[in-house]
Amino acid sequence: MHRNAPFPATSKYTVEISGWDCKEQFFVERCELQWNEESGKQVGLKRAVNDNAILLVRLLQGGDPDRSQPVAYEAEGIGRMKSGIYQFRLNMVAPRRRGHESSAV
Repeated sequence: MHRNAPFPATSKYTVEISGWDCKEQFFVERCELQWNEESGKQVGLKRAVNDNAILLVRLLQGGDPDRSQPVAYEAEGIGRMKSGIYQFRLNMVAPRRRGHESSAV
């Protein structure tokens, strides 16, 4: 029996991404974030960013852009397009626990 499985819906959002590129230069760039259940959140950037770099992503659609708070994500490189755009998957950043480390001076 052949099943007709629906394709996962892809949502697109205009976002502003800021962080430090692989040359350790701070940047702010507007781009489109694509999201679906299979591939997660993905963006294309003009700048190369190191894997595991922390990027701040701020939603620009749907309302007052001054009200949107940035959310931290970790970059995971997934390739480069022929156009030169670097593609990244955005992974949620897990909060770090504060350890009971002593700081000896």
